[in-house]
Amino acid sequence: MTNKKNEPSDQAPVQVDPLEPPVDTAGAARAIPATTVDSVRVTMVVEIGRVNMTIKELRGTRQGTVIPLDRAIGEPIDIRANGSLIARGEVVSTEGHKYGIRVTEIVGTDDSDHPA
Repeated sequence: MTNKKNEPSDQAPVQVDPLEPPVDTAGAARAIPATTVDSVRVTMVVEIGRVNMTIKELRGTRQGTVIPLDRAIGEPIDIRANGSLIARGEVVSTEGHKYGIRVTEIVGTDDSDHPA
């Protein structure tokens, strides 16, 4: 609060107790079990390349237009989970003539507690 001259008023300071960590009733820190989060779904995206273009260039795109990307043929592609890069790989053909990805490299954290 301030008085009419915008100077601090003569109020008593507030006493605040320091924060304490929560009491662990089990005696040890507990982590979220893997089974709790294993069923959470993520969106996987495989990115073969990118290109920047103007709206005019984009509007000029027609059926049959070839858009060159920033990666060479044979270069690893990015595998993302919810937008985060998690691995790299190569495009392969699977049964039924569908695309697949062979993971060639795992990228991300150096979390030695959780082996891949």
